[in-house]
Amino acid sequence: MLVIILGAAAAYGFARPTSSGSTTTVNGSTVTVTASSTLTTTTAIESSLASAAQAECAAAGSTCLTILTTQSASNWANCYGPLFDNLYPWAAGKVSYASDSTAQLTSTVISSYGAHNVQADVITGTLAGLIPTVAAGAVMNYTSPLVPFMNYTAGSFGPSWITTNDAIVHMIYNPQVLKENNLPVPKSWSDLANPEYKNWIAFQSGTSLGITTAEFYYLSTQMSNSSWTTLMQGIAANHPIITSTAGNAEQDVISGQAAIGIATFDDYVSDLKANASVPIAFDDIEPIVYTPGVVMITNGAPHPNMAKLFEAFYISVPGQTGVLCTNHDPYMSSLSSNLLAYLPSDHQLVNAYANTALLTDSGSWSDTFKTIFGA
Repeated sequence: MLVIILGAAAAYGFARPTSSGSTTTVNGSTVTVTASSTLTTTTAIESSLASAAQAECAAAGSTCLTILTTQSASNWANCYGPLFDNLYPWAAGKVSYASDSTAQLTSTVISSYGAHNVQADVITGTLAGLIPTVAAGAVMNYTSPLVPFMNYTAGSFGPSWITTNDAIVHMIYNPQVLKENNLPVPKSWSDLANPEYKNWIAFQSGTSLGITTAEFYYLSTQMSNSSWTTLMQGIAANHPIITSTAGNAEQDVISGQAAIGIATFDDYVSDLKANASVPIAFDDIEPIVYTPGVVMITNGAPHPNMAKLFEAFYISVPGQTGVLCTNHDPYMSSLSSNLLAYLPSDHQLVNAYANTALLTDSGSWSDTFKTIFGA
């Protein structure tokens, strides 16, 4: 399977062009694109980025690209790495891909920027979770020169970030635990405030502005302030298990420590692929929300050219193929049909941050969740 993917990526080229008649600047040179030259130009952009990155990588020590991510650390070896190395063999073995919780990642990036000791070149995670790094000035205002020639819509990228995937959020439950404890399957998010679920719920800390926040914030945009606050307080009264990551919450559900949890779709699919009999079920409460997964380049990146090359790779066909390999939903929707087969056929996906209020006032929302849930 991987051989086929590598071959297809190499044959396809670096990026799928979707528009023409644009101009862009690469390393100081302005390029004008016409309909007939779009593919040629995207290839030229990639070549220019790769040339600068290769020289930078050759001059570096044992590592010429450091990526901090909230994804699994194994995703580089299993998915992204083989595709990246196939395109850029001169970088093989010189990429560090480290995983951390959203809260710890943002803290590390902001503190290292403040201390003028930036170590990471690239960060990836969900948009809301990484927004504090933007507010702190710890990420670079840079947009890949490939973006104008790809199918990016308004709101899918900003001055310092580009969407790479849709991080789908949903409720899961352990059928065995519910049955053994005579607990019904929740039919709505408001059911989480039902006292019969006391001590049976697990989800990621809302203060990190990660997966849990996406769902709870979306609910706040659909309810009155008083109704939403009452719901959150009702859930808090059930003494939920607060975890540092959504993956940890899902494992609590699988192990039986919790009966119900808030999870990410990629974890759910990965668990089912690893073991079809794993005691976990998808709770189809519509609409299903997602939060944009994004890539950013740090301000003061030790290897800025490598960072720009990786960002361009990440949003291209090979990189988006890697996203699919990790069971995340690629932003390039033409690649996601097999993955979305795990969702109900009539599902409705909505952006949790279509109302951008949280993104412009992330600190107060983090404080709100801490006040309600204590963590």
